[in-house]
Amino acid sequence: MEDKPIISKQSFGLNITLPKNAIKEVQKAAELEIKNISLNPFSNYFEQNDKVFSGEVAGEIRKYQAQIYTLGQIMHEGAAGQSFNTKM
Repeated sequence: MEDKPIISKQSFGLNITLPKNAIKEVQKAAELEIKNISLNPFSNYFEQNDKVFSGEVAGEIRKYQAQIYTLGQIMHEGAAGQSFNTKM
């Protein structure tokens, strides 16, 4: 069995031939795509998101939630008591 290239330089179909430049561009694009596929796309993902995985982000979220709760309590205690106005 003979290995044939996927894109041949011979004509196909209705005597349509591909320009040599187009074939070279397709080969370059295919080689680049193969190189990109072979690299691990997640290689920098863990480094960039280290704070998430180490728990620093969760700690910051808890800190901000505590601040919001504390501010809400302070505002609630400082509000004037509700009363009904019976004089109309």
